[in-house]
Amino acid sequence: MEAREQNPDKPGTGKLYVITTPIGNYADMTIRAVKALEDCDILICEEFKEARRLLYFFGIEKELLQLNEHNEKGFASEYVHHILEGKSVGLISDCGTPSFADPGNKLINECIAYKQEIEFVHGANSVFAALAVCGFDISRFYYSGFLSPKKDIRRQELRGLAFLKEPFVLLDTPYRLTALLTDLAEIFPDRNAITAFNLTMDDETIFRGNIKNILHQISAKSEDKKLKGEFVIVVDKKNKYSDTDTAVMN
Repeated sequence: MEAREQNPDKPGTGKLYVITTPIGNYADMTIRAVKALEDCDILICEEFKEARRLLYFFGIEKELLQLNEHNEKGFASEYVHHILEGKSVGLISDCGTPSFADPGNKLINECIAYKQEIEFVHGANSVFAALAVCGFDISRFYYSGFLSPKKDIRRQELRGLAFLKEPFVLLDTPYRLTALLTDLAEIFPDRNAITAFNLTMDDETIFRGNIKNILHQISAKSEDKKLKGEFVIVVDKKNKYSDTDTAVMN
């Protein structure tokens, strides 16, 4: 709350660096991103363990503050103090891009409110990595992101996607991969899709075909008929020759 005493028309000299970190392979870290980590006075991270592992790999030592889904609402207004005082602050998530399906948006909005400089440092992105290899027409696509963890609500949300005229992208936590694909197979039985699993890692796998076929591929690959890892699902738009989607019938 104290930060609100700062005059928003007189911005300080600090800066927030929104730094994209690798989604699995540290070799994807850009030279610019490493330099941003080195140059910032303070690094705000999602989880200490992941941040320390990243910094250790690149031989960097940095003061760490934590900002995640549990404390973002209260701490964003506190952390902006450092930028108002003229410090360079780096913001990272566990992997990928802060504020994109990850914490960070509230801190960014605090900086916008105080007219503080924000610099985006790009890097690997799982959504664009999956789109690049899906083979579908992605001149337009819809990012749906994370759906509800509750089965009934999730299915309702999926049925709403049947009206889209573009491919759509879904994310979820690793342990819900099979549940999400099972719902998709029931609602979109004939849609082509890909499941991009553990992108950039040594065991990266791209499953292709209709969604029921992808479920069979996963069952054949894993002893417990489930895979647990980071994933992105891209579902192609409705085939004009198929009318078997059940989304609007249930």
